[in-house]
Amino acid sequence: MIPNLFESSGLINGMLVVIDPLLDQMPRMTVSPSFAALMPPEFVAELNAWMLDFFGTKSVAIEMPGGRIAMGPKGYGALKEVLG
Repeated sequence: MIPNLFESSGLINGMLVVIDPLLDQMPRMTVSPSFAALMPPEFVAELNAWMLDFFGTKSVAIEMPGGRIAMGPKGYGALKEVLG
């Protein structure tokens, strides 16, 4: 059985919020697919690792079908704080 990694946290403005911790750890910058296609995979991996270290991560939210939104716990907390 596959574990449920997502947690439903209720409604915000009529949208069901789904929490996924990975959405708080999206790299701010990565190599583009067209650049990666021209370079050796080891170089692309090294450059992506450097950019992750240098630029860090960001929290993202994704609007999904059916009136749902997926976001990480940090993003959800910040949104709740703004909305009161």
